[in-house]
Amino acid sequence: DDFGSSPLNEPLLAGTDDDSDGDEFRDAHSSASSIVSSVSKQQPPHQLFSNLSTSAAAAHHDSATSYYGTASKLATGSLFPNTQGLVDTIPSTDEKPCLIFSDNDIYCAIAHICLLEKEVYNMVHNNNIIWNNGGDADDHELPLHPKLFSVVHACKPLIKHEDAGMRILKKLSKGSTNNTEIPVLLHENNILRETSELERKRNGLPGSLLPRFIDESIGAKHILSGSDGTGVTSYNMNLFIQRHATLPNLFNSLLFSPSPTHRIELSTKLLALLKVINSDLQLFSSGPYLCGDQFTLADIYIFPVIERIVVVLSTYRNFWIPPSLTHLIHWYKVMCERPAIRVATADRTEESMRTYCYEKESRNEYLLEVYECYALHEEEQFQQLNDDVGRAGVNVYRELSEDVEDRERMAICERGKSSCEQCVIS
Repeated sequence: DDFGSSPLNEPLLAGTDDDSDGDEFRDAHSSASSIVSSVSKQQPPHQLFSNLSTSAAAAHHDSATSYYGTASKLATGSLFPNTQGLVDTIPSTDEKPCLIFSDNDIYCAIAHICLLEKEVYNMVHNNNIIWNNGGDADDHELPLHPKLFSVVHACKPLIKHEDAGMRILKKLSKGSTNNTEIPVLLHENNILRETSELERKRNGLPGSLLPRFIDESIGAKHILSGSDGTGVTSYNMNLFIQRHATLPNLFNSLLFSPSPTHRIELSTKLLALLKVINSDLQLFSSGPYLCGDQFTLADIYIFPVIERIVVVLSTYRNFWIPPSLTHLIHWYKVMCERPAIRVATADRTEESMRTYCYEKESRNEYLLEVYECYALHEEEQFQQLNDDVGRAGVNVYRELSEDVEDRERMAICERGKSSCEQCVIS
């Protein structure tokens, strides 16, 4: 009753200014001070939660669940363990986490690389593998068959045709297609999602929820956020993530924009940010990473975008990383040699070829194929075609484009024009 009648039940700043002395700041904050004083007199801070027993606190901790809830056994296929092949199943998330992802998405790549780095760390420490930063690793030393986690591929363009990954995502969303964004991480049956695409675009938020969770909770702890023991490396890492947070949006905007004038402006902004990154890479002489010799989430966060700048923007927007950005170019080469990166950027696996509505196997050609419809501003046509007749292993958008080109050539011939290249050749 005493606590119920305390000033805490009153609005903190309401009615604190009597307008008699003109000192609104002092009136407001003196009221807050009196409230704190009142609470401290009634109950010392260390006794505020004394009514919560130790067992109750432990139970509360044990029952902690993700904001997005938990995955049912029906959704993951573990409800019917003897019907594998008849229902979609994933390895038990009680034993190891499962990443539902796409191997051509930026934010999926970030989460995947984080998990692969954890796998490499386990391999090095459990199997006495010697690997130095930027050094060579034989194929048998690469994390090709991870034991720490599992993955399920999901092709969003084929959402109407539901590959196994998309079916699981819809089950996790209780049948709704409104919450099927990827990546999704299942850990101890908890559903963990990345910052939504809408939030990233609207508020400029970095997609770092899953990378931070992976670093803190899966495998060896905090190996991706600095291990200097002082917290300084972690501070620098967070600073770099913040400084470079607009990189993914700049890449997407430059690729998607239909306006040549706007693209020039975006190219200028992107180049300016790349210069900032190049400058940041010079801060610590121990190099070659953003935090010196410490490889961190700051490096992982920007790598997939830099890869797409090198491969995609150079082809579709004639945008190149200038040779003068020597530190950035060297960093990219070192990053490409890391075992986890080598696996994440390798040519497509058989599972990938069976899942996605694309045909190219080579990594670079695959990325160009994925982003082609966006570069040509035909993403709606691409999606409609896949909704209608899309299937795994076939790019119906490219097939239609080739048919259109053939029809255009035929139309020229039918008009009796001699400029048709095919006719001239024949």
